[in-house]
Amino acid sequence: HLHGHFFQVLSKNGKPVQGSPIIKDSINLKPGEEYVVAFKAGNPGNWMFHCHDLHHASAGMVSEVKYEGFKPSFTPSSEANNKPE
Repeated sequence: HLHGHFFQVLSKNGKPVQGSPIIKDSINLKPGEEYVVAFKAGNPGNWMFHCHDLHHASAGMVSEVKYEGFKPSFTPSSEANNKPE
């Protein structure tokens, strides 16, 4: 799942996707599958790119799309009580 953007699926397992463009923000993958996607980098920020299966995410299937030079316009509050595990 890619936050902040939609992407177009270009190919699945090395084969081009035929027909109408497939536009998504999430794809369900089976073991061993490979997709090539493209998206317009036009929404500046720091965006999560991750697996929704928490076991997979905790094993490292989490990344970030970061726009160079982006500075958030907020500061997280130390009193927000958001204490990740």
